[in-house]
Amino acid sequence: MTLHLKGYSIELMKPWGFFAHKKINTLAIYTLPLEMVTFYKRHQKEIEDLSVLPDQRRYIMDQEASRHYIDLDRYEISAIQYTNWSEITQKINPDSLVKHGIVPWHIPILYQQLKYAFVRRDTIKIIKLSAEMGHYIGDLHVPLHTTSNYDGQKTGQSGLHAFWESRIPELLNESLEELVGPATFIPNITKSTWDWVLESHTQVKILIDQEAKLNATFRQSKKYTFEKKGNVLQKNYSVEYSKKYHQVLGHQIEDRFQRAYKHVGDIWYSAWIEAGQPFFK
Repeated sequence: MTLHLKGYSIELMKPWGFFAHKKINTLAIYTLPLEMVTFYKRHQKEIEDLSVLPDQRRYIMDQEASRHYIDLDRYEISAIQYTNWSEITQKINPDSLVKHGIVPWHIPILYQQLKYAFVRRDTIKIIKLSAEMGHYIGDLHVPLHTTSNYDGQKTGQSGLHAFWESRIPELLNESLEELVGPATFIPNITKSTWDWVLESHTQVKILIDQEAKLNATFRQSKKYTFEKKGNVLQKNYSVEYSKKYHQVLGHQIEDRFQRAYKHVGDIWYSAWIEAGQPFFK
């Protein structure tokens, strides 16, 4: 949404930001073993650029949007958790699944495609699939990607999604780059994917409740600010409000971010291992 005032375009904060996705994929490269890291570093720029392709594609492909989230609050979780796509479509109509998001079912499918790309040593597909899978893994580590209240719209907190996912990570920047250890092999991709998304879901309530409490005690005139970018004035959460929210969350955002890029590295590494550890010059 764009407003106009005294020669400036005033742009309200966009619901999607690319900074975090690029950074997650970049940092994942440095969790890889030497046999992989040289290859991935050589294609780092492509991996960064392709990491945002799924968000760009969702506006032109109907089937894309459902790959970024799952509304777990729409289900009896025990009835769907740890299922793969073949199993769940025997129980629930695929159209219904797509309506409420399919991210934990989509990642294992991409994983198999990445593994076979490694087997064939198909560099183009390896890079594309690695980047896109990194995007979806990043998404499922965002708690708001696991609930139908994805933007706080049901609790009077519209804009919460971009606040948590974009504004604060951009302010934190280098502090997100804490070492997380080397990539490790994942023996069961379906189980691990569900572990990740279920863990994210446990974080939904605290981020919603803490923002509501902060908003109730914070001077509203200090909550937002306008920042000039070129000829655009962008309405954004103020630095003061952002830092306070980050504080009351107990560094939840760094934790989710760092787990995300560790798990991206893990899944790339696992596909390479299962493909027979092909050598790349």
